[in-house]
Amino acid sequence: MIKYMKGVYEAWIDYPKREGTVIASRYRIQRFLGIGSYGLTYICIDVDSDQEVVLKQSKPSKGTVGRDLLFREIDVLGRLRHPSIQKCLASFEYKKKLFMVTDYVKGKTVEDLIFEREAVFSEKEALCFVRRLMEILSYVHEQGFVHLDIRLPNVILDGDQIYLIDFGLACRLGESIRAKFGSTAETSQSKTAEVPNDLYGIGHFILFMLYSGYDSCSSEVELNSGWEDELTVSPMTKHMLRKLLQIDPPYTDPQQFVRDLDHSLNR
Repeated sequence: MIKYMKGVYEAWIDYPKREGTVIASRYRIQRFLGIGSYGLTYICIDVDSDQEVVLKQSKPSKGTVGRDLLFREIDVLGRLRHPSIQKCLASFEYKKKLFMVTDYVKGKTVEDLIFEREAVFSEKEALCFVRRLMEILSYVHEQGFVHLDIRLPNVILDGDQIYLIDFGLACRLGESIRAKFGSTAETSQSKTAEVPNDLYGIGHFILFMLYSGYDSCSSEVELNSGWEDELTVSPMTKHMLRKLLQIDPPYTDPQQFVRDLDHSLNR
């Protein structure tokens, strides 16, 4: 009963604001974009500039953890300057809640493409896509940060442009990872933010893209078999995936992976 009541209370305090609501006398909500583990996101009109922007609010039910993550994201985005990464335009407190304003990136997440539009990626298409994503991620690493949340919903494709979003879990290289943040780095059993954490996420990202073309009905593999039995990929791709997923000794330098990726694509 206590767990049920807690869920009801959290759903109540996290209930999205209505369309047309104006925040801080400036940002008029057009529509609710979605709710994540630690934040609520809206598409708004900046009434001062008449431009569409994204407004992100720390999730009330997450208390100080939600605020800490949004503060972290504000700080990280303020230090990154890349055409494929959202700009933090402003941050402010309003009615004791923390908000961040970023530019609005249009397009579809890779999650939407696969699960809603049923897009299918071949092995080569998946590797080409990830090669471009690595250019963005390498920039993040060069600036001294690790993203720690490389997942399908955090990569947007708009025409030919790829965007990496949601830096709420990002840490500085070598910084301790707080397990309760729930980053993909937990699964790789790392206690500090290191490049292999992001490469581990890239490995799973590739797997999801490859599984977009997997037909379980026509497969003869046994129940509970793994990706190595279910997916038909080249030996080089299998080699890269095993290193990314830390089944084999992992890549310690992202450029090692990029070289293997280029070698595979140029064959």
